[in-house]
Order: sequence, then structure tokens, then C-alpha cells
Amino acid sequence: MTNNLGNVLIRSDLNVPISNGKITDNFRIKQALSSIEKLKNISETITFSSHLGRPNGFDLNFTLEPIAEEMRNILEEDVVFINDDIRELSSTFQSKYSSKVYVLENLRFYEGEKESDTQFAKCLAKPFDTFILDAFGAAHRNHASIVEVGKLLNSYQGPLMNKEINELQSLLKSPNSPYTVIMGGAKISDKLNLINNLLPKVDNLILGGGMCFTFLKSQGYEIGASLCEDEFLNTASKLLQSSDGKKIILPVDFGVSNDILSSSRVDKPLELIESTDIGVDIGSKSVALFNEIIHTSNTIFWNGPMGVFENKSFEYGTREITKSVSQSNAYTVVGGGDSVSAINKYSEIQNFNHISTGGGASMELMEGKKLPGVNIYEPLII
Repeated sequence: MTNNLGNVLIRSDLNVPISNGKITDNFRIKQALSSIEKLKNISETITFSSHLGRPNGFDLNFTLEPIAEEMRNILEEDVVFINDDIRELSSTFQSKYSSKVYVLENLRFYEGEKESDTQFAKCLAKPFDTFILDAFGAAHRNHASIVEVGKLLNSYQGPLMNKEINELQSLLKSPNSPYTVIMGGAKISDKLNLINNLLPKVDNLILGGGMCFTFLKSQGYEIGASLCEDEFLNTASKLLQSSDGKKIILPVDFGVSNDILSSSRVDKPLELIESTDIGVDIGSKSVALFNEIIHTSNTIFWNGPMGVFENKSFEYGTREITKSVSQSNAYTVVGGGDSVSAINKYSEIQNFNHISTGGGASMELMEGKKLPGVNIYEPLII
């Protein structure tokens, strides 16, 4: 690698939640900036590019300007937001400013981004000497800023990408046993490929959230009005049989309600659930069962909450599992936005060994899929 990378374009994942123009979770921004001081030493300028949300053309509700402002606050230095049309970006736009760091406007304002258009990629690449792909959260997309731009410049896979890939692939290739996966979320259909790929590799697969009710109904239990995908009952039954009923661990009690928007909650053992009950959380006996497994594990991968934790009345299970994983002696890896939200609410980021910035990308990599943006460039070692 050369000593100086010149004007650098970084494709980051700065797709963060924004409410009323204010960023509510800056985790991805902080991760994107984690190597910036080292990059400054080997570059002339650094320009960040990213998508934000799913705008339909130019829509200032999805502008990256608040992200540039957040970067200024984190770095405590000038960060210039460039709202010029990327298709008409001057090859020397940096010369107008004295800043070292820049942020371009939302890539998805342009049709050429999602279409992976070569001409759009040429416009994006024009002002730069080096491209660094560091957007693991978007690496499952075959978009211009992921694949095409890198063909036009001196290109590298960034440090954050390297770390993400190494951490997740280690869970597929060489996890330290006992290896426990904790999986939540609403639907088995969303996690089926992940379950199929991980089940042969794990010692324990703990299931919570809405998805567990499809498994329970497949065993003949009454689940009331809880979320269930009836078309996957046979699939769930076969998965339970394939694990000999040992690897897959299901809840044994629940917090139930008759309305997920209400604050009413009654805790019941699985056997006493009635036809009008909606399972909204796991109960204390399930937490105790899961905790026993967590505290005897050496590796834990956690993806998805245990219930509707956004409602304070239904947060118990997710809160307790978050605390348990954070306090365990296992090597802990977390994937998925809802799990990160739970950590921010009930624990601290530093209590976990690795928290993935990728949502869909993390899941697809763990499913064993080949991602368009993974391992297509030489790793940047700094």
C-alpha cells in the first residue's frame, strides 16, 4: 500500500435512526469514524458517502446533513457537508475548502445507485484517488457505491468491514463450545435460512419472540391469539425433530395480554395459555432456564428481542436476557438493530465483544450466503 492514498472516498453505513431531524442512535456513525485518525495520516482528504432510508428521489427528509453535524460533534472539528448533485460533482471540490473531512448527500437520491449504473459510479469516483468500502451493513446490496465505484479507483476493503467479516465468520467456522445462539424476532420465515445454517453448528438454540409460537403450536400447545405462521408448522416440527428436542430450547412461560398496545400483562405457564391470550414476552421461568444456558456457554450469538420490549410492560424478558448476556464470561457477538436498541436501553456497548453494524448483511453472511460487497477488495491494514 502506498504511503499516501490521496483523496479518499469511503462508502460507510450511516443509515441511522433520525426523529425530527435529530439522530436517536449514533452507534453506526461512531463505528464509521473508528479508524479516521489513522486514515488522516495517509490521505489528503476523506469523504464519506452513504444511503439513508429509502427515499423516492430527492427528499430532504432523508438528507445526510444531520449526520455531518453529528460527525462534527464527535470529532470536534470541521466536517463539510456537500449537497452538490453527485452527478455533477467537481473533480476538485475539496480545493474550495480547508477541511479534511467531507460528507456527500444521500446516494439513494439518485436512480443510478440502486441500479448499479456505471455512469453514476464514474461521476461518484471522479474527484477521488482511492475508494474504501467500509459499509458492511450495505454489503449485501449490488449497488453502484458498493461494487462499481471500486472498479474505477485504487480500492480496499475497510477496517470495519474486515472486523465484521472476521467476527461473524468465526462464528461459522471455529466457535468455542458450548456455542449458544439466542434468536428472537417476529417470524420464523425471516430466520429460517439462519436457523438451518446454524443448527448443525450450535450446542444450544434459544428461541424467543413471536417466532417461538410457531414451534410451540407445532408441538400441539395452545398459543391463543399469539403470532403464528401456520404455513411453517410442518417446518418447525421437522426442525425440532432434527435436533432430537435437545438443541432447540423454547420458553416455558409467557407474559400475555389481550392487546399488544395495552399495558396489561398477566404471566402464565405455557400450559395455561387461553384462546384469547397474546404472548408478548417470556416469563421468569423461561428467563431462569435461558440464563442457566447462557452462563455455561463459551460463545454466544444473539439476534432479536424476546418480546415486544418497546412497551415497558413487556420489556422484562428482553431486559433480563440483555443483562445476562452482558454479564456472561462467554465471547459475545450481537447482530440486528433491535438487539442493539436493547443494549442501549439496558446495558452498555462495551459489555459485549462485538456488535455488528449490519442488519440484513449480518444475517445473510450468517446464513452462509455470498454477499456482493464482501471480500471483493484487498483488505486495508492500518
